[in-house]
Amino acid sequence: MRPLALLLLAALCASAAKWADHAEYDLALAIRAEAVPQKRLPLLDEWKRRYPASEFQQARRELYFSAYQSLGDTPRMLDAAGEMLAAQPDNAFGAYWYALLLPGSGTAPASRLALGEKAAGVLLAGAPDAETQVLAHRALAWIRWQRSEFPAAEDELRACLKIDPARGELAAWLGTVLALEKQPEKPVPALWEFARAVGIRGAGALPDDRRKSLRADLERLYTSYHGEAAGLEQLLAAAAAAPDPPAGFTIESAGDIALRKQDEALERENPRLADWVRMRRQLEGPDGEKFFAGTLRNNPFARIKGTLMSSDPPDKPTQLVIAVMDQAAPEIVVKLSAEFPNGALSGTPLEFEGTVDSFTRGPFTLTLLSDPEKISGWPEPPRPAAKKK
Repeated sequence: MRPLALLLLAALCASAAKWADHAEYDLALAIRAEAVPQKRLPLLDEWKRRYPASEFQQARRELYFSAYQSLGDTPRMLDAAGEMLAAQPDNAFGAYWYALLLPGSGTAPASRLALGEKAAGVLLAGAPDAETQVLAHRALAWIRWQRSEFPAAEDELRACLKIDPARGELAAWLGTVLALEKQPEKPVPALWEFARAVGIRGAGALPDDRRKSLRADLERLYTSYHGEAAGLEQLLAAAAAAPDPPAGFTIESAGDIALRKQDEALERENPRLADWVRMRRQLEGPDGEKFFAGTLRNNPFARIKGTLMSSDPPDKPTQLVIAVMDQAAPEIVVKLSAEFPNGALSGTPLEFEGTVDSFTRGPFTLTLLSDPEKISGWPEPPRPAAKKK
């Protein structure tokens, strides 16, 4: 979209326009005749100084913009577009260029971000074409990003990519925003978007130097997350072929890999303890209550080894607090149907089973119902002292 101010000025000069005086008309003729942008700017400055309230201020702003554009002066192009939009809030020309140039302007004050929102609103009003929609959502995404409103920025970028999925710049932005959200489910989608940005070719591709730099960043981030570079080439190929990851797509984190190997070793060495570790992990997960209610409640709890932490009452207990994974952390409370005839020392190893009764997430406690005969390892009652003869 290029300004038509010079054509407009030529038409005005050829008509009976409302010039303030003949001197303004002569100045306009001089500006129209000057083809060199560097020489046109001083004339525009003089026009603005001598006739600040001219009837033709908007044409003058477009002439400034045209001169800055010819000189490749992007910051001043942005300022000129902002002046147009500030003077005429529905100015489509100013809105277009402001929305286009704002995301490349670096750190922006709140007032500039607010004006960018207005520009995007002008572009989205009515029935904009696909290119204009992408331009407006791109500007809004950048504004949300600068305000650290990362989920909102993500929404705007996804709106862009839904219209035009082959935009490397926007895929790279989305990867960055997803990473900045710092949510446990975001790193894998972020890596996908970075890989997508690297793989896009054609009109929407990033410049070669930027794509090379992003590829190096992706390799570093992928290795940091996954623990090694294995699988990166497959990710790049998959992301280049599709704008969105397939359903269920995941990348194991280094922590997940270590945990899986730990679980595999525990499964070989102590399968029942491995079962308990998986059970506890599910109980502590986001769907822990649902898992408990649907799978565990009122069902048998298989025999397992643990360590007594405390009993109540100490001398003839009917309730035991037992640690399984960590001898210093209580995990299971066993409520007995009858008391033991004697107490036991803290640290006594036990084997027990029962029926699952209840569960609390914090502090973590699984409560079982059981009987004394289902508890192994409880010490025998002390023998009565022999009577003296």
